[in-house]
Amino acid sequence: MTRRSLVMGWSFRRRIKVIPGVYLNVSKRGVSATVGVRGASLTFRDEGIYSNVGIPGTGLYNRQKISGFSSPAPNSNRLPSPFLDEISDAQFSVSSADYHFVSADPLEIVSPGLQGLQSTVLQANEQKYQLKKDYTLISKSIERTRLFVTLSKIFAIYYFVSPLRRYLLNLLADQEQAADEVKSSIDSSSVPLDIEMDDDLEQSYDYLVSTFERLADSECIWDVTSASDVDMIKLRSVASSAITRKRTRFHFSHVPGIDSSSPAFHLVNANGADIFIYPGFFVMYENPCRLGILELADLNISFERTGFLETEIVPVDSRQLSEVWERSNKDGSRDKRFADNRKLPVMEYGEITFRSDTGIYEKYMVSDCASADDFVTSFKDFMANLYP
Repeated sequence: MTRRSLVMGWSFRRRIKVIPGVYLNVSKRGVSATVGVRGASLTFRDEGIYSNVGIPGTGLYNRQKISGFSSPAPNSNRLPSPFLDEISDAQFSVSSADYHFVSADPLEIVSPGLQGLQSTVLQANEQKYQLKKDYTLISKSIERTRLFVTLSKIFAIYYFVSPLRRYLLNLLADQEQAADEVKSSIDSSSVPLDIEMDDDLEQSYDYLVSTFERLADSECIWDVTSASDVDMIKLRSVASSAITRKRTRFHFSHVPGIDSSSPAFHLVNANGADIFIYPGFFVMYENPCRLGILELADLNISFERTGFLETEIVPVDSRQLSEVWERSNKDGSRDKRFADNRKLPVMEYGEITFRSDTGIYEKYMVSDCASADDFVTSFKDFMANLYP
């Protein structure tokens, strides 16, 4: 709808669209999103888009397919997997390969059945951005009007010129009303998301939520941004790779532009788009205008235990596997050529990796290895129930 206010020379004009709700059905047939209102909506499924037209309360209803989709600097050292069993079994391989754990452009990461949800969220965020600009302009106008009222009172014009007084009061009232309306529109510029799951799926998801809570309580969580293979012989190191990692955190939150009763798992990303996980879908969020939405069926998650040569803080919720010299001989003894050589703890951490054919590649390291293992296991159990 279009709102227009015009009072004695001051005007405000902005087109405000009503953001449609999205109904997401999460079932053992997969995930489908319906966008619109009762009697006129679109359903997005993997096989195409369907129009739903009917007259509410009459039983008259028609559903028709309207289109199809086409296929679319190192600070610590990670030890080789054999180290978890026995340090002396470490393989002294040499490679110059580098690995970067970074995902593709979020806008390129979208499942066909969730394109409707993605486009609706982007529209809501764009409208909110424009309305915030309008609100700023209106607020400045209110400040100027109030300043003029104050000055007119100082010079007594306000009290002796009644037409001016009425003009200022009416103008200020109109501006404040416009500000309230725009503020209300800003608050409502998000997609109401209703997610429905059957009882079995909901029970499985509730358990997944509990494992994420324990995971988020880990003392240390790192985003692993890159890794390089180490010349273990040349550097006299027992580590097979050097990694770059940054401290981050996991918590519950919402994607800007989505209004859902259930918050998402929010995994903060240090070198790209943040990860949000809802029942049935996965969001890569960079900013309000750049986000991708992927069905969980298109996502692969894996867990790995890793022995890590810790040079920083030692988390209390981690298990220490052993202690080694930072520079060592082949037999693990201290290399006496390095005067500042020191013993370092080897800690057991858990690594969680997210990958997809559409370009997702993210890796996290967690100090509480058991909670990371439980989360990935329960995630896969939920996926098995969702896609039997």
